[in-house]
Amino acid sequence: MARIALVDDDPEHIRRMKDYLKRYEEEEGLKFSVEVFTNGLNFVEDYDGSFDVIFLDIEMPHLDGLEAARRIRKMDQSVGIVFVTNMAQYAIRGYEVDAVDFVVKPVGYFVFTDKLKKLCGFCSGTGRERF
Repeated sequence: MARIALVDDDPEHIRRMKDYLKRYEEEEGLKFSVEVFTNGLNFVEDYDGSFDVIFLDIEMPHLDGLEAARRIRKMDQSVGIVFVTNMAQYAIRGYEVDAVDFVVKPVGYFVFTDKLKKLCGFCSGTGRERF
């Protein structure tokens, strides 16, 4: 079972992503463990390296997603990070922290599933959970 973290301060976006994950589980016969974090600072402070994938919002209070990713990379080089943003110009900076990909809000289901399939290949190459 793949462990996925959703880190976003927008409750509507979190709801949408959880719905997408549930739908994808049903369509593909998979099972995910999903944890939600509404604050990048709390996520980083409690990070234990147990996630396979992190969907990380770039714009959040207290600690933005780019800085959160930098701190995570100091602890975990192999977790798959996908940045989620409504400002595409920030996404290119994700390569500074070896992000797997980025998506622009609002995220559609088919774009989301495309990213999940890409993450499947990424995870299989890192020894993390394959989904």
